[in-house]
Amino acid sequence: MTAFPGRAGLQPERTALAWQRTAITAMVVMVPLVVVNARLGFWLMAVVGSLATMTAGALVVGVWRRARQLRQDEGAHSPFDPMRQVAAVTMLAGSLGVVTALVLIRV
Repeated sequence: MTAFPGRAGLQPERTALAWQRTAITAMVVMVPLVVVNARLGFWLMAVVGSLATMTAGALVVGVWRRARQLRQDEGAHSPFDPMRQVAAVTMLAGSLGVVTALVLIRV
């Protein structure tokens, strides 16, 4: 466990780990969707999915920076930006999954 000076618990670390798990899950969901869309010839969705997968990978790495900020305990750090980014990637993964499913139903 990481000691936080003057903090009672490890809530910031748990929150950062939850964001990291969500970004990893979005990556895991996006990889098969990209492959399916590429095989079906839907290149726009495959490219968008690839970009979203790379963004999710960057967010996973970015959580380390966030955890470092939290360890410094030099003041309040807003969780809004990482939370918004992970939410956007997760919504994109869900949307791409729905579009792929609808395309597959028609095929």
